[in-house]
Amino acid sequence: MKRIVGKHAEHKKLESNILQISQEAKAAKKKYSDVIDATVGMLHREEGNVFRFDVVDDVLHHLNDAETYHYAPVRGTKDFTEGVFDWVFGENAEMIRKYFKYSVIPTTGGSGAISNSFYNFNDFNQKVLLPNYYWSPYQNFALEANVDLKTFLMYDENFKFNVADFKEKALDLAKEQGRLCVLLNDPSNNPTGLCMTKSDWQEVIKTLNEVNKLDIPTILIHDIAYIDYQMKDSKYSREIFEAYKDLDEDILAIVVFSGSKTFSLYGFRVGAQIGLSKSQEVVDHFVRVGDYSVRGRFSSVSQPGINTIGKIFSNPDNKNRFKAEVSVATKLLKDRASLFLEEAEKNELNILPYCGGFFVSIPTKNKNIFKDLVNDHVYVIPMQDIIRVAISSLSLKDIPELVRKIKKHI
Repeated sequence: MKRIVGKHAEHKKLESNILQISQEAKAAKKKYSDVIDATVGMLHREEGNVFRFDVVDDVLHHLNDAETYHYAPVRGTKDFTEGVFDWVFGENAEMIRKYFKYSVIPTTGGSGAISNSFYNFNDFNQKVLLPNYYWSPYQNFALEANVDLKTFLMYDENFKFNVADFKEKALDLAKEQGRLCVLLNDPSNNPTGLCMTKSDWQEVIKTLNEVNKLDIPTILIHDIAYIDYQMKDSKYSREIFEAYKDLDEDILAIVVFSGSKTFSLYGFRVGAQIGLSKSQEVVDHFVRVGDYSVRGRFSSVSQPGINTIGKIFSNPDNKNRFKAEVSVATKLLKDRASLFLEEAEKNELNILPYCGGFFVSIPTKNKNIFKDLVNDHVYVIPMQDIIRVAISSLSLKDIPELVRKIKKHI
């Protein structure tokens, strides 16, 4: 047969075990009443339906025709861009405005933001540096951008963020390829639930500055998808941004916002890239290529998604209602996490340190762990020497039995 696809696409094949396993779990639930599905990375209520914010529903259903059906502007609206900026940085927003030039570009979810960042800020065949535990679709984004991934060890011997290995791998990779692009998913890492400390971030910034002083272009992609689901509080989760002010002038930081996780607008595909630099020229380049890729890769973003978020952030009453509902959502997740940790301790089940997010991860040496758990009517996501458990969609009543079965097979 003649070669139909381009040479660059010959090896493309979507193999997402997450999607496949989730579908298998849904099918099993229809056959058996005792199936526990811990695969779904969405926040669910105790009854099993998706967590919907009342204020989101109210605003969404009161959009007019133009706000719903017209094409969205490529650059979004001021209510959206400034609202997202203020929400992401919280009490540090004015500090960021003081130290940095910035621009906010709407994207098709956090995924679109990361995909565009991979494509625009790496040379082909370059490697992006990230921890050895990461969300598997990053691999798809990399291949689509004609780049690869290189990992450093996420944990040191004390199960803290491995500053030393990060620094070593960052410097080696930067010198090897003459550019450095780093991706960190924090706080509340997917899949582990790790939260880096402010001190960790200060060390990361020092390393980026060290690379930058070698006259090597340096880019940080900071995926904050789960920032609103850190175990302490929203103020604490945003303290990490205080370390940003020490970034060297021409480093580009791209903060990735997810409308899916913050607003439960999973199907609307709305997110943003927030480009920060102390150099206006760097931000100008960020805007130039970002605007082009939005238009060239997905035309524009969801109009009702942008307007719903914009109207919530720009209206004090809506914003206060939303904050109150976020507190309800985070408490729901905290209750599940606390029970899972309690049951894990009771059953002597070792888990990776968790401080927030939708997932808990458990180390395992059992090569057949997935099959063993499925035979026990439990569905999780197997990854590199761990299993990922989505506590975001579990009900409290299922957690004790889930932990017991995992301990049995781990």
